[in-house]
Amino acid sequence: MKRTALGLATTAIAGLAVLPAVVATPASAAVYGPDTCVQGYVWREARPSDHVCVTPAVRTQAAQDNSVKASRWTNGAYGPHTCIQGYVWREAFTGDDVCVTPAARSQAQADNAAAASRLASSSSLPSPIAVNRNVTFSGGVPVGGWTSLTLYDNGTYQWSGHMHDSGATSYNVSGVCVVRLSSGSAFVFETSGRLHGTFESGSRDHNWSKSGTIPSLPTAWRASSSYTASCKNNVTLNLAGTVDAALEAVGYASAVIAIVA
Repeated sequence: MKRTALGLATTAIAGLAVLPAVVATPASAAVYGPDTCVQGYVWREARPSDHVCVTPAVRTQAAQDNSVKASRWTNGAYGPHTCIQGYVWREAFTGDDVCVTPAARSQAQADNAAAASRLASSSSLPSPIAVNRNVTFSGGVPVGGWTSLTLYDNGTYQWSGHMHDSGATSYNVSGVCVVRLSSGSAFVFETSGRLHGTFESGSRDHNWSKSGTIPSLPTAWRASSSYTASCKNNVTLNLAGTVDAALEAVGYASAVIAIVA
């Protein structure tokens, strides 16, 4: 990942960067409206209104299961649509009594859980959001490094960085990056560690790298048209104080989602 210095000065107590709000230019409407799938996915269409995004193979399987559903029903304990032995209701939606293999039902549940992350963003907010920063401290503090945060409209993120102590004194270092979307949600990425100087045994470095998926991010993204980012690194405040300062810099958030590395 390429890291770009923001050229923002820091103080001996804290390194703070408050980036201006970014407003995207309007994008053209998605071809299939708000339920447009990201590239590589298609609507499942287990019923005509089923717009859960799945792989083409899963859609083909759903169509095949629909076409033979009558042959898999028997009159039994669950009425005339009781499944024959070896099959279970698919339950891709409420009332879905098409009989499928247990693996196909598990696939339907997994696809439903991932539905939001597979929708193409109808927002004018660009993807990804990248907040990359070189960190230095003035006042003779011999600590420096970099932080890198990238968010994607499908809900995934990458949060990484490196801090190094080149002096004799040891420091407790904390770092935070906050991205607040205009829809009101603030996503907080945190890290903390101990940097050991020559007067103390231990590593001079604090490194972190974390990636994952935030389930609520795609929905917040689609509802947003701009974002504000704030990053703060500190060698005197504890992590909670650093987080509070970064949140204050981006303004009021109706929801705060924290990721700790």
